Amino acid sequence: MQIYNKIAIIISMMTIAMSCYAQDLSIHMMDSIYARTSVNPAYRFADKFVISLPGISIGSYTNGINIGDILVENGGVDEYRLKEGIDNVNDLNYITGEVNVHLLGVGLTVGKWQFSAGYDWHFVGGSNYTKDLYKLLANGNAPYIGETLDVGPDLLLQGYHDLYLGTSYKMNNVTIGARVKLLSGVNDISTERSSIKLTTDEEIYQLTIDSDYVMNTTGVVDYDGLNNVDVDGDSYGFKNFMGPNTGIGIDLGIDWAVSDRLNISASILDLGSIEWSEDVVNYTSKKMNTFEGVDILDYIDDDNEVVLEDSLYNLLDFDESNNSYSTSLGTKIHVNARYRMNSKLTLGANYYRASNAVNDRYLLAANAQYKAWTWFSIGGGLANTSNSSVLIPFNTIFHLGPVSAYLSSDNLLSAFSIKSGKVSQLRLGIELGF
Repeated sequence: MQIYNKIAIIISMMTIAMSCYAQDLSIHMMDSIYARTSVNPAYRFADKFVISLPGISIGSYTNGINIGDILVENGGVDEYRLKEGIDNVNDLNYITGEVNVHLLGVGLTVGKWQFSAGYDWHFVGGSNYTKDLYKLLANGNAPYIGETLDVGPDLLLQGYHDLYLGTSYKMNNVTIGARVKLLSGVNDISTERSSIKLTTDEEIYQLTIDSDYVMNTTGVVDYDGLNNVDVDGDSYGFKNFMGPNTGIGIDLGIDWAVSDRLNISASILDLGSIEWSEDVVNYTSKKMNTFEGVDILDYIDDDNEVVLEDSLYNLLDFDESNNSYSTSLGTKIHVNARYRMNSKLTLGANYYRASNAVNDRYLLAANAQYKAWTWFSIGGGLANTSNSSVLIPFNTIFHLGPVSAYLSSDNLLSAFSIKSGKVSQLRLGIELGF
């Protein structure tokens, strides 16, 4: 059926569009720059006054297939073939991503206090999907006669602006920090409930869909049946700044100097939510629909055409409403330890956990940072994730007069290619310190 092709294309596009999630495993080791306050507001930057210039952080996380698993070269042209990746699909699979565009930040040191302010733009995407859904998209329903497939995906596609004010205070050997963020939503697609069960009768091949599915959107999706779904991807740009979709976020952190050599830090980020009230459409399907088929004899010598395809499309029927709703930001937790072996070498360990509407995942990392010269340092390490991938965190920092430039990645091997790994992440930026 064409419906399988349509959904397969949507899933493939989401995999590409959401190949971006910033875990920031190595940025904890970059102890001189303003940018690392993004993972812990208690971290202190080295300069009295800092101007953080535009930068970007992108990355990806999946525990299922990646792009390379389903991309096949055919006559010099890359094609997506879902059957190629079926051996790498888990019972429950995640795709999660984020793009953070840092537009401007400033930092000021006043004695034991440090203050920060800035503006960021975020795009967050994610989905979880079952192995049943993948098999249905790859093979159709013919191999699963007499079975019930769980095919409802969770969805999250969200863009928002972030204006923040932060502060930290150093009390002897303990620094505490906090950041408050005023959020302005751009657009959103998210699911509250996601149960869709498809059964193909083993005797008469009757199709039944039992659904309990709720999808909220801010006018991004126009649904008029499965054969007529429009998604406005252009609506996620730099728009709706300080519009009616607003929220508050809070970041909290602590950094404890246990000794002259050892620091232990922890932070919890993105406590808060966004209230969506503009152009809201709620799509709800809580019902059981059955396609009984048609008797072809009814259409002999009849002017009416057979509407088999339309009947199948109407199996999943949504009711529409226009009620405001809220979405959480997705909490992130960082725990880090750093031990300075000498003036040049620092060793570290990091635990990261992130939860949002579509999944929950963790990463563990061991890092080393080497300050080769006063103007250059380099770091690397090893990390493990909840999808059992081995990662190679990496970073470099250049200090040239008042200019500091940095690059970091959670996985050096796949930082520059979303085809080759389950985790890809890259952060780069530049700042001025005085």
